[in-house]
Amino acid sequence: MKDVYDLVLIGGGVSSCTLIFNLLKNGFKGRIGVVEAGRGLGGRCSTRRRQNKENLAINHGSPIFNITNTLKNPLLNSFISQLLENNLIKKSENSFYEVDNSFNLSNLTYKHNYNFYFGNVYQPNILMSELLENLVSFYNSNDQIDFYFKKLIVKLNYENNIWRISSNKDFEIFGKLLISSSNLILHKRSLNILNVNHIPLIDALKNSNNTYIDEIISLTNNQEYIKRVNFIIYPKSNFYMDGIFDKDNIHFIFNNNLEKNIGIERIIFQKQIDNTFCIVVHTKNREIFQKEIIKDDNKFLYEYLFKNLDKILKRNSVSTRNFSIDDISIMNWRASQPIGKAIPARLQFCKDYKIGFCGDWFEFEGYGTVQGAFISALTLSEKISKFI
Repeated sequence: MKDVYDLVLIGGGVSSCTLIFNLLKNGFKGRIGVVEAGRGLGGRCSTRRRQNKENLAINHGSPIFNITNTLKNPLLNSFISQLLENNLIKKSENSFYEVDNSFNLSNLTYKHNYNFYFGNVYQPNILMSELLENLVSFYNSNDQIDFYFKKLIVKLNYENNIWRISSNKDFEIFGKLLISSSNLILHKRSLNILNVNHIPLIDALKNSNNTYIDEIISLTNNQEYIKRVNFIIYPKSNFYMDGIFDKDNIHFIFNNNLEKNIGIERIIFQKQIDNTFCIVVHTKNREIFQKEIIKDDNKFLYEYLFKNLDKILKRNSVSTRNFSIDDISIMNWRASQPIGKAIPARLQFCKDYKIGFCGDWFEFEGYGTVQGAFISALTLSEKISKFI
């Protein structure tokens, strides 16, 4: 058998990176292996760089996150304070506008209507992916962590108190303790996404008869999800905005009626280092775009997205200089935002099989958001520290 890690993490998103941060802060001395399907850390809050234009950096999940913490969770309070004290995050310097049915703009006043904008809104002092990189490296003075990117986990096996985790590229890693920030390993949608015949966790523990495992699998498979498609619009390099565009990021949040009509939840303009903008279009209604994505019909996307962008800009007397679209990238998320009934926190950790779970899909304040991912990871790290 190859070297066995003390802890293996599936996923390199917000909750995994927060878990590592707090575990190492609490004095965890073991070796950690992180397995991530993407090209880097970030998950749904990742940053994309364009291959032929490395100076462009787009936070295509979100450039901001919000914290409500009405329950005054002490772990979250301490965590956010530490991020602020170390200049890893700052209060948002974004502009937020609500778009009504006629494409008119107004300042976003009733933020409690929108999950991602209510409470205190923060942004990283750097890129979102670099914020997560800083989290995992903050207490990693002993080089305890190894990262394995572009590895999609398709099979699990648990024997003799050791987890064997296998990817779709003949990669294997072994761990004494397994933590997954992804629910794919216990959800039926993994059959299509991972192209496997059995749900990985069921396959690994098919003879377990463990009530904990049975319950979390059952509840997770009854949970509902929003399967998002995002579009990254790259305007021509000489594209500039005049008027209301005085912040690093400008958010246009569509009201519920408009969102249902055109399938767009929000559009975020993100300023680049050369003062030009890239644009991220967030959608929740896949049906409007699915046929065109399958056909790779960029003509439809260009016309549809440009038309709705143009309505916002012209209707609100925002002048543009040389506005034209250079390219559109499609982000068809494998990960999904949970909605409906959350998974109880008591199911986060199973001592019998040395497996735990974290993410925004658990029953914490901020369910379905970055805050929920933070609290889930911080809570689980405390449980692991006591268990070890």
